[in-house]
Amino acid sequence: MELEKVLLSRKSCRKFTDKPVEEEKLEKVVISASLAPLGLPRMCTPALTVVTDKDALAKLNGTYNAPALIIVSCPPSPAPGIGDQNAACVVEMMSLMATDLGLGNIYLYGVTAGLQKDADLMAELGIPEKHTPLAALALGYGEEEIGICKEFVAKLPMNRV
Repeated sequence: MELEKVLLSRKSCRKFTDKPVEEEKLEKVVISASLAPLGLPRMCTPALTVVTDKDALAKLNGTYNAPALIIVSCPPSPAPGIGDQNAACVVEMMSLMATDLGLGNIYLYGVTAGLQKDADLMAELGIPEKHTPLAALALGYGEEEIGICKEFVAKLPMNRV
């Protein structure tokens, strides 16, 4: 798929089928994360935790019953906010790859906010020690087909200087 088509096709999916994500597609999504631009990469490298186990997914709130979830966590950073920014860049790269592969996906914050309060579940999922879960991407096959937005236009406020 060409980039513009991927951009016009990407939208949040909140209804997933039970069909599991093929390992090859999941691997491509994970690899795409390593292509994300990162700030202070030597000091604040994100870690990924891929969750496909149904019992583990059931313990997490707000996943929209997706068959796969990728949690992005970061270690403490000397620069305030850089972990959040790195996590956002990683999720965006994975989201674009998932869209290109025909997978529905949604960027999640609430899952990680709840997870931050549950040290036992973080340990059970294998979140690296001293890392904080900051963002997540739920993915799978959506109940609705991925459609393409009709127009490629700026919708955010902008001023030019």
